[in-house]
Amino acid sequence: MPSFGRLLHAGLTVRDMRASAAWYMRVLGFRFVKEFRFAPGEAGIPRILLLHPDSGFLVGLYNHEQRSGDAFSPFRTGLDHLALAVGSEAELAEWMAHFDAQGVEHSPVRDLGHSAFVSFEDPDGIPYEVWFTRTPHEATKEADLDA
Repeated sequence: MPSFGRLLHAGLTVRDMRASAAWYMRVLGFRFVKEFRFAPGEAGIPRILLLHPDSGFLVGLYNHEQRSGDAFSPFRTGLDHLALAVGSEAELAEWMAHFDAQGVEHSPVRDLGHSAFVSFEDPDGIPYEVWFTRTPHEATKEADLDA
């Protein structure tokens, strides 16, 4: 089977791509790459592309012409949340202090035993977690998905 190396980018539909871009840059440290503009009726979706310099992860913030304008809900089919890996439990505390300084609501550290995380949401309600893994997952050879 073919394989891939890592998640390269995520395209997120947002209510206001400029306000979201400012938030992603201020809160998560993304950098501006490019804005894609299209005239009405021209093929293409207006969007802003941002790059996280440490991870190389790209996020595209899309303003679909037909977007609903409502807040994100993980109860609709599609995305539930995104998790951002950190290298230590101490970094979770650093993130909470940073969120507090930026006025971003967040959870306390949630401890799952094998991992710990802090959750927060972007301006459109898209849920994120900063996640520290103590014990990495291991894949099994077989799965009975019909059960």
